[in-house]
Amino acid sequence: MGQPRRLPAAEPVILVADADSEAARLLADYLTRQGFRASHTSRGEEALRLARSGRLGLAIVDVSLLDMSGHALTASLKEIDREIPILMTSGDDRPELELRARQVGVLYYAHKPTDYRRLETVVAKVVGGSECG
Repeated sequence: MGQPRRLPAAEPVILVADADSEAARLLADYLTRQGFRASHTSRGEEALRLARSGRLGLAIVDVSLLDMSGHALTASLKEIDREIPILMTSGDDRPELELRARQVGVLYYAHKPTDYRRLETVVAKVVGGSECG
């Protein structure tokens, strides 16, 4: 990777939500090193508080959180802001989980182990206003 991106102080936060708090922290730290503003949590309620603050610009949600499913969190985030881009990660490769994720409005679905560079590319496209798949 090249130089980290330089962002204005008002840059929205990228939320990383995963039941595995260490995995969430590692991905958030990686995104921060790449020049994004990132925060992490293992709880959906904490993610919803951030979304209600108006500072959330993108969410990376795992299918499992400590207090709710990633699908439930995605649906709740979409109730707060239907335009919020949401990427979902999963260590479970059942096709029905991805289908359900798409049905609740997930923009991009990634299987674990997470390829940080690929996810960073998707995040940069989304933050920059491009579509991804």
